[in-house]
Amino acid sequence: MTIRAVTEAKGVDSEDEVRQLYRETRDRLDQLYADYERIQATQARLKQANANALQAEGDRLQEELRQLEVEFGLTLLFNLGDAARECWQEILRQERFWNFVRFFGLGFALGILVKALTG
Repeated sequence: MTIRAVTEAKGVDSEDEVRQLYRETRDRLDQLYADYERIQATQARLKQANANALQAEGDRLQEELRQLEVEFGLTLLFNLGDAARECWQEILRQERFWNFVRFFGLGFALGILVKALTG
């Protein structure tokens, strides 16, 4: 559409007025586009800030859970008291027994091997 056709259709008196209206419209569109870009940038920053805040909260909750696990373990150990110590001592006794069997068996096997080699 030519400027002349626009002037006749809108009842505008001169081409200068049409050009002025065109410039104003273009300026408004440019301003709207700039506002749109600012809004998009702000939304992106907010999304990033929310993601960072959620990550920090998740890390804090995980750390708190680890601390609670440790506290629970210590509380359980202290409350069990004698029963836990007896169980631990039993495990140590069993381990000593099996260490004895293992090294005695190894010594016995080495003794037979040395005797067989020396004749």
